[in-house]
Amino acid sequence: TLGITLGEVGILLGANRMVRIPGNLVAGAFYDRAGRRPLFLAGLALGILSTLSYGLVRGFWPLLAGRVLWGVAWSLINVGGYTMVLDCSSAHDRGRMTGLYQVAFLLGLTISPILGGALTDSLGFRQAVRVCAAVSGAGFLVALVSLPETRLSGRRGYDSGKLPGRRRFRDWLAAVRRLDWRILAGSYVYLVVLFVNSGVLMSTISLYLEQRWGATVPIGARAVSVASLGGVLLALRSGVGIVAGPIAGIVSDRVGNRWPVVRGGLLLGAGGFVVLAFLTSIGAVPAGVGLISLSAGALAATVTALVGDLAEGERQGLTMGGLATAGDIGSALGPVFAFALAAVLDLRWIYLVCAMALVSGLLAT
Repeated sequence: TLGITLGEVGILLGANRMVRIPGNLVAGAFYDRAGRRPLFLAGLALGILSTLSYGLVRGFWPLLAGRVLWGVAWSLINVGGYTMVLDCSSAHDRGRMTGLYQVAFLLGLTISPILGGALTDSLGFRQAVRVCAAVSGAGFLVALVSLPETRLSGRRGYDSGKLPGRRRFRDWLAAVRRLDWRILAGSYVYLVVLFVNSGVLMSTISLYLEQRWGATVPIGARAVSVASLGGVLLALRSGVGIVAGPIAGIVSDRVGNRWPVVRGGLLLGAGGFVVLAFLTSIGAVPAGVGLISLSAGALAATVTALVGDLAEGERQGLTMGGLATAGDIGSALGPVFAFALAAVLDLRWIYLVCAMALVSGLLAT
């Protein structure tokens, strides 16, 4: 249909993330300078264009351009969305707000593969992406009509473009010296969480099942295929995350200190990987995945709120861009790390390394 090879599919799927790694920081800096609403709307418009392009073009290079465009769009949408949540919340309710925002994100992530597959089967790929672009267009219209500018009018962004080069460099050095190391600790935790969860676990769970039980897994009197069971476990991951995020956020609001909630989430995740590494029964698999998913959902909301508390001021966009970049680096490195070591190690040992990575996050906090 698209005139591309299987190897080129992998490049296309990774292209948008490679754009996002530097793009998140650039988007954050622009949000601090130009406000929220216009850039967020621009990101939505670019997202519609990139989706439409998949149904109009053929061949690797045009599709690569569409994926790069989507990477730019997602940097604007993701960083802008979280920055606006910071604008509209305070330290007393930011955990709840980030948790609710995460619910919307995970619901979309859960529904989109199911809806996309059904539309492709019934309408064909090109028509399916046009329908998806129309859905995105509806979201753009809602934002165009109802989304206000959330940046406080009295807050001045960092307009480095109006300063001489030497002055810009001195200000950049001063900003580095003023950097809050708690933000770096939170960003490191975020990187580790996405590395082990969205990176390693999501890409290897079916391979893990196959290494342990073969092509089918005995559950009671039935034999379930690895692919089907892996899909159920990934759905469990999203479902648990939807519940865990708001709860953890509300708890961190009421406690008045988010660090203990972050540490608890890291311990839960490390425990989940230890379960997968050492317990041999099939019942241990959903238990381990459930603990890891509970940890990831809780930490995604709580770490975002924690960094948001520390980022209050004129550099909110840049700080959230840095957090998003840390997450994208973790998600991108996870599959590379896992499949490189899977050639020489059983996945149980790789999962044990993931547990140790979460413990390193615990030490960083």
